[in-house]
Amino acid sequence: MIVYGYRSTHLRSALLQNTKCPNCETKNQMTASVYGRHVHIFWIPLFPAGKTSVFECQHCHKGFKKKELNEDGKLAFKNFKSSVKTPLWKYSGLLIIGLLIALGVYSSKQKDSKTAEYIANPALNDVYTFKTNQNYYSTFKIIQVFKDSIYVNYNNLETSKLSGIRKIDKAKNYNDSLYYVLTPIDIETWQASGDLKSVKR
Repeated sequence: MIVYGYRSTHLRSALLQNTKCPNCETKNQMTASVYGRHVHIFWIPLFPAGKTSVFECQHCHKGFKKKELNEDGKLAFKNFKSSVKTPLWKYSGLLIIGLLIALGVYSSKQKDSKTAEYIANPALNDVYTFKTNQNYYSTFKIIQVFKDSIYVNYNNLETSKLSGIRKIDKAKNYNDSLYYVLTPIDIETWQASGDLKSVKR
């Protein structure tokens, strides 16, 4: 279940100078309070969603709407509201999302860099994950490395999802008596096609 919605928090309050109360006509006793709304997900502020205001006379304690203020009051409130800034923490959700995206991009680049390094320098027992012609996923394991050729054992099993590789990448699923020969160019071509997904060392 995803918990989301709107919340309001108090930002700032101030007395409006030269403002009369529409009810008791007491001057300089009108308080304006500004509240900032924001969208939240699991109570984490995502982004601001505007501001609301509340007006109250400190003498008669009656509340009012902005349209009920006189012209001096509206002007005083306009000047006051322009000085009320939205706090940065109300953008914390967007900041977290941005950091997660940046971390994902960085991790992906690091993974791609490692994969390229492993392909350029294959080693015994490296396990390659690849996409089959039937759009399934499987693995093969390097058993010998020579200058111009690489001997590998293919996994006997396949999986329909990339996340299922961990379940099939087990020693018992490789046929040690049956091997295939690949060249470094074969593997580089495979990588360029996008069907070679990762290398585990």
